[in-house]
Order: sequence, then structure tokens, then C-alpha cells
Amino acid sequence: MVRLAQAVFKGGGVKGIALVGALAVAEERGWRWRAVAGTSAGALVAALVAAGYGAEALRRVVHDLDLRSFADPAGWKVASLLLHEGIFKGEKLLAEVERLLSERLGRPRVTFRDLPVACQIVATDLTHRRMLVFPHDLARPPYGLEDPYDFPVADAVRASTAIPFFFQPYRLELPNGVRATLVDGGLLSNFPVHLFQPVGGPAYLPTFGFDLRGGDDELQPTDTPLELVQAMVNTILSARDLSDLENQRYVRTIPIDTAPYRTTQFDLDAEDKEALYQRGRAAAEAFFADPATVAWLQDFAVRRALRPLRAVLSV
Repeated sequence: MVRLAQAVFKGGGVKGIALVGALAVAEERGWRWRAVAGTSAGALVAALVAAGYGAEALRRVVHDLDLRSFADPAGWKVASLLLHEGIFKGEKLLAEVERLLSERLGRPRVTFRDLPVACQIVATDLTHRRMLVFPHDLARPPYGLEDPYDFPVADAVRASTAIPFFFQPYRLELPNGVRATLVDGGLLSNFPVHLFQPVGGPAYLPTFGFDLRGGDDELQPTDTPLELVQAMVNTILSARDLSDLENQRYVRTIPIDTAPYRTTQFDLDAEDKEALYQRGRAAAEAFFADPATVAWLQDFAVRRALRPLRAVLSV
């Protein structure tokens, strides 16, 4: 039985591998996605899910992926921080996302219009000091793009995953000549469940929040400048936007414990990847077995059954 839901994926760097395990359990239970959203690593997962990748295909991608290849240095580490605003270029990450999207949809340049599933990706705009939600914010001031849905999905993911000091910022050229500097969306919204908050009435589709917790809460060395930078970034990106209690009427969170893995731990081996994947599976199994989750989903089933035929979907 296929059941529709919305999904929000929290950012968490390399820990995002655990999201795939949780997704697998949801898919095995018949859940498919009407709309998705994410930040940072969650943006990458959201984009691939929106392009049509299932959990099993994502697991193969993760297994074959050399995370260390994303660490494409711009030069000596300290010099790169001072001269290039980041240790790593981020070009290999962009190229890999472009390749995965292109292979799935058969297009050399996949835009938001090409995605079979509605997708929202969050970045932080340092130039205008605001949160930027791709693609629809691009049509609004101060951006003013004529066709926001023609924006490349891989570029949005690249912007959302630009962890400060680690990856160089993404530069967005605007029609008015301004170059907006975009970095990791987690600085302002690491768990953007608010994107699916119902307006003007109850929600008729459940929203699942896939939340990565732990790892960055462990004690970290801060004895060198680079260690201090890493500690600051991990502290910022480990924050949660809103509490479960504030959102439980329309979203329920699948909390995935990822300790002791850290956001910027790019040297994961196959065993580490499998451990994170199994963490995600275990968390999702516990979530769907919880009587509170069962009752919550039954309530949505009743709402949909009683819903007027011409009501607008809560997306």
C-alpha cells in the first residue's frame, strides 16, 4: 500500500548517511514522498529523493562514494582559509551531485522544474543576511530571477552544503549585478520543518522529520586554529530549529543518534558508513513501532477520509 507524506531532512555533513537507513524503513512501510526539503547533507538527500532515487539506490551510492574525494583542497589549509574563504573548493561535490541527478533523469543539467517530486533546499545568504529557500525565494526581492524553477538543483545543493571555513562559499550572480555569497543553510535553519507548516487549516499529509543527533556534542579539541574552527562550525550546525512539542501536530521527528561521528568527519570507511546506515534503520523502526506514531498516523488517515475533494494539499 502506497501512502503519501512529506519529508524534511536535517543537515549533518557526512552523518547524513544515517538518513538513508531511515528512508529505507519508511519506504518498506509503503511511504512515498509528495514533497521534500532539506539543509546541508539533508539538501543532498532531498535532491536525490526528489529526482527519483529510492533508498536502496541511495545505499549503493553511499557505499561507492569516497567522501575524502570531496575534500579537494584549494591550497595549504591555513592559506586557503585566508585567501579562498574555505579549505576545500567544493567543485568535486558539485560535479558528483550533477552526475547523480543527470544519470537518474537523463538530462545534462537538472533544474527544479525537472524534478518529479517538489523539493525545497535551504541556504544562508551572507550578503543579504537572510535565509534563502530554493527555488521559490529566487523569484522574490532581492534576487529577482525571472524563472526560479530553471535554477540547477546541483548548484542549490552546493550552496546549502558549503560548511563555513571548510568549503568555499557559493557565489550567486543576480540580475542586478550583485554576487550573493551563500553558505550552509544550517547556520539559520538546520532542520526546516517550518517549510511544511500548514496555513489556514489542518494538515492532511503527515510530515516526517529525519533528525540527526549527537556526535557534535562530544568534547572536541580546540588547541589549534583549525581545531577551533571545526569546533565552532560543529556547534552551530548541531542546533535544532524548533522543539518536537511545538511541531508535533503536523510533523513527527525520527531522532537518529549519530554519536560519535562528526559533521566534518570525511574519513569514514565502509564499516563506518554501514554503522550510520544501521543507526538510521534502527531509529526509524523504533519510530514506526511507537504507539504515539501509530495514533498520529491514524488521525491523518481519518482527516484524509473526511477531507473535501477540492481541498488544497498542505504543501
